[in-house]
Amino acid sequence: MKFAGFIFFSSLEYIAFIYLILVLFRFNVRENMFKFTLYAIVLSFASNSLQMESLQAFSPLIHVAVHIAFFSIFLGLHLFNAAVMVVTGYVVNSIVQWMIVAMVSHLNGGALKIESYTPDAFAIQAATALVMILCAWVTKFQNGGFSFIREASRFTRSQIFVRKNVPFLIFLLLSIVLVVAANMLYIAIEDPPYLLISILFFLALIALIIISVKKDREDDD
Repeated sequence: MKFAGFIFFSSLEYIAFIYLILVLFRFNVRENMFKFTLYAIVLSFASNSLQMESLQAFSPLIHVAVHIAFFSIFLGLHLFNAAVMVVTGYVVNSIVQWMIVAMVSHLNGGALKIESYTPDAFAIQAATALVMILCAWVTKFQNGGFSFIREASRFTRSQIFVRKNVPFLIFLLLSIVLVVAANMLYIAIEDPPYLLISILFFLALIALIIISVKKDREDDD
């Protein structure tokens, strides 16, 4: 029963994660969601294996690499563009999840440790998925998002290490380090600094929005 719960709620969280990314970067959700849903379910089984092998600290890094590869394949994207999309999604997901855990910890009056395969963990995953979907709906309703990444960009000549990509490269590197470090802190420390980590993720998201808006304007000119 615990295994079934893990697969269901992990799949739900992955689907919400993918849905937000597609909406945020203005890709056709209806056209792409079926194959990504199947991918999310398969990834949940892989995530379960990582949990069983006690590799939780490194699972975000593994997931980032897998997501980038599959976004590139499914959407025909250049690896750099896929990385921008995936890491953006991870930053939003991390902000939402850490803030939810911080609020639950505060309401419980102190330290809170969420163990895998427990009702508390499933509730956190469900709440994270719900907030991510709400963020996507608000973005869509406001006609927000970014359009500088286009389908089939994998088949166009694109240099990664150029001056205009430097802010994105810095953001991607720092964000990945932050995601892995936050995960390791959560595992290693009984009472992690939820508020501080949430603020750092929020600042990373603000930096990304500024860079993305600038990129969108440059492409429009």
